[in-house]
This record gives sequence, structure tokens and C-alpha cells, in this order.
Amino acid sequence: MKVIEVEGRTSDDATKKALAELGIRDSSKVNVEVIDQGKSGIFGFGVSRPAKVRIYYNESTEDVGDRVRIMLVELLQKMGIEGGVKDIKEGESKVYVELESRTSSGLIIGKKGKTLEALQFMINLMINNVTGSDKKIILDIESYRDKREKALKKMSKDMAFKVIKSGRPLTLEPMNPFERRLIHLTLQNDKRVTTKSEGQGIYRKIKISPANGNRK
Repeated sequence: MKVIEVEGRTSDDATKKALAELGIRDSSKVNVEVIDQGKSGIFGFGVSRPAKVRIYYNESTEDVGDRVRIMLVELLQKMGIEGGVKDIKEGESKVYVELESRTSSGLIIGKKGKTLEALQFMINLMINNVTGSDKKIILDIESYRDKREKALKKMSKDMAFKVIKSGRPLTLEPMNPFERRLIHLTLQNDKRVTTKSEGQGIYRKIKISPANGNRK
């Protein structure tokens, strides 16, 4: 349990300031102790003594989405990239974040989405370190992930056709775990080919081979 003390014009004002500072939208997630109700000046004008509250909270109660928004904006600024957060949808296990940029969408995505993946990896580490949350944060911009998914499905089917026609295996470009899983799922019902991940580390390659008996 952690504690902070905040002053304000009234105890309600101080509480709102504390919640905003902590990135907590739901006041039921914290315990509020009013230390001093404060004292107004003569006839209600001015404040001779501010109100003070003490907030008891756990870092795990923070709204992850709010923390993600703040950290992403700071991270993009430090990277010298113009951009911000357009929308956040927070679920029980995942936080979907849609980024926006008028001038740097391509820079944020990077070659084959690698910059976006790196940014996603960093923000997941940062949020886990700060809040202790194990929610997975998924970043997207201009529906890139949906477009990439459709492109990978088409590419995997085209490559499978080439393998079937030539009778020779083909090895695809290195991909992250999500993309590799997508390829495996796309071709799992095609009995004419088999798929296998090869290599070390996060970015591994998928080898598409003719099913037994179909090799030339």
C-alpha cells in the first residue's frame, strides 16, 4: 500500500487532483482520508488554509490505459517523432492503443512493422515495471495490423502454391511470434504442405515444405 498527500481548495478538489496525478479514474480503487477540511477566508473569498487529503493506493489499481497514454506521448517525444494516442480500449487482459500522426505514420510503423513492434515491446516493459500490470499492450496505427494480417495470409497461400507446384520447400522472411502463428494457422488445413519455424530468438523463419510424398 502506498500513500500520497495532496492539497486543494476543498477536500473534493484535493482528491480529484490526487486521482489525476496517479492516473486513477475510479475513486473506489483508493482509500481517502481527509486530514484537513481547510478554511475559507472572510465571506468565502480567498483561502486562508487549503484542504488536505491522504490517499492510500496500490500501484496495481492504476488505470493502465491512462499510464500507457502518458508514457507513449513522452516516448514518442524523446524519439523525436510527431504523434499521439487517438484511442485506447482497455480490457481485462489487453489494452488496445490506436496511435495517430499527421506526418510520421510510416516512421512509427517502420519497415515491415518492426518499429511499431519495438515501440510495443518497450511500452509493455515500461508499464509492467511501473504498475506491475501483466496486461498485454497492443499498438496500432492507421489499421496497419489488419492490413499486415491480410497481406501475410495472402502471401502464405501464394508461397504454399509455389511449393506445391515446384515440389521444393521455401523459407519465408524472419517474423515475430504473432506473424508466425498466423502463417501456421492459415496453412494448417492445407494437407499438401507443412510449416515449421526455424532459427533462434524472437524473429524466426517459417519453412513451408511439400507434405510427405509430394516432393519432387
